[in-house]
Amino acid sequence: MHNEFGDSDAVELQTRILQYRAGLFDPLTKLPTLPVVIDRVRQMLDERGNLYVLLVRIEHEQNLERIVGWERYDAVLASVAGHLSGLLEAVTDSANLLCQENVRGDIFLVILADHFEAGRLHDTLIEGIEITNENGEDELVAVRVGQGVIKMRPALRVERTIYNGILDARQDFHRRGEALDQARLDEVRRILRDRSIRTLFQPIVRLPWRKILGFEALSRGPEGSYLETADNLFGFTERAGMLGEVEMLCVDRALANAKKLPEGAILFLNLSMLGLEYIESEEPGLTGKVKEAGRSPMECVLEITERTYAESADRLRERVAELRKNGFRIAIDDMGTGYSALHVLAELQPEFIKLDKMLVRDLPDEPIKRNLVSAITTFAKDSRSVVIAEGVETEDEVEVLTELGVELQQGYFFGFPEPVEKLKNTNVLTFKREPAKSF
Repeated sequence: MHNEFGDSDAVELQTRILQYRAGLFDPLTKLPTLPVVIDRVRQMLDERGNLYVLLVRIEHEQNLERIVGWERYDAVLASVAGHLSGLLEAVTDSANLLCQENVRGDIFLVILADHFEAGRLHDTLIEGIEITNENGEDELVAVRVGQGVIKMRPALRVERTIYNGILDARQDFHRRGEALDQARLDEVRRILRDRSIRTLFQPIVRLPWRKILGFEALSRGPEGSYLETADNLFGFTERAGMLGEVEMLCVDRALANAKKLPEGAILFLNLSMLGLEYIESEEPGLTGKVKEAGRSPMECVLEITERTYAESADRLRERVAELRKNGFRIAIDDMGTGYSALHVLAELQPEFIKLDKMLVRDLPDEPIKRNLVSAITTFAKDSRSVVIAEGVETEDEVEVLTELGVELQQGYFFGFPEPVEKLKNTNVLTFKREPAKSF
């Protein structure tokens, strides 16, 4: 029998099928979108009469993605999807389903037939979702949850009945979010009033001598609070328009605690463009604050990311030039992530380039990563910058990084972030006040 379809037709048909599927199933989480499951929802509604919807989304999703980068945010989304799937598998009633609202979106819809199970799942989710982060550690991801009910109404078209129930969940999501935001805004005001930012210090070590060159100051909110972690603290305060005030407090607390560091230790400070502009607008400015704390600007390195650069490139270049004149040095942070770009290195010419921990992880076993690190170290040498590897956790990583010319390293292998009083190893290299570009 003659085949009506040629090879090219078969390929085109297969391509269209794949394109169709790509528009209905999320490639990251492998979950279906709402259009795929709408018939199943209709069937559940016919069988049960009422269904219960939970709309689930990560806290402050847009700010979080901007802070950590889309790649790491994707990893969090995939972990959250896996956790939600596991929770639904534990539900005894099989009449439930999980989907995403859109492909590449970050809104999950959980539809259940049992009111009690819906309430129980809601209460579980608002406590947070525990995932394993890129460091292999357990991390609690805060999510917001809205509830809605899909009620069978014979007078209404069933699809619109379903969409109305999801709309109820969305409206509940926003109502709960407004109340939660107000409570957290009050918490930020208490932090500013009580100056209750905690500063932890993590050593930066020079190889092969394994002596400490300096410390990165890491800021945390009150222990046990939602704002304890850096992502939550800075993500929420940026969204609330209070990032500048909070970052200035973080710098103040870091400088105060750094007085107890060994003499000569270089202090690495993290600042966003908003934070830097806010501090510079308030007397005595960053240089004045550092000097008032008894520290020379030459003993300070300001860490910025490409995201900071992208927000206001011209203004940041001006600020960097001014700060360099006063003795500060600059580090580009998170090199190797979706945010870092070579053009930023070329334009800012930082004294330090910090490799992101995602680039360092499993470095001994991944030739492509080794080649990339080698290229960055060559670039750094040619541009008179110094590379610092973050997230170093194993002896093998230390050895490979050292072989690739990365003499400055930081990570759990050398020391966890600790309050200054608990720092155990403070063997600091002698610090010489030399021109920028040296260390």
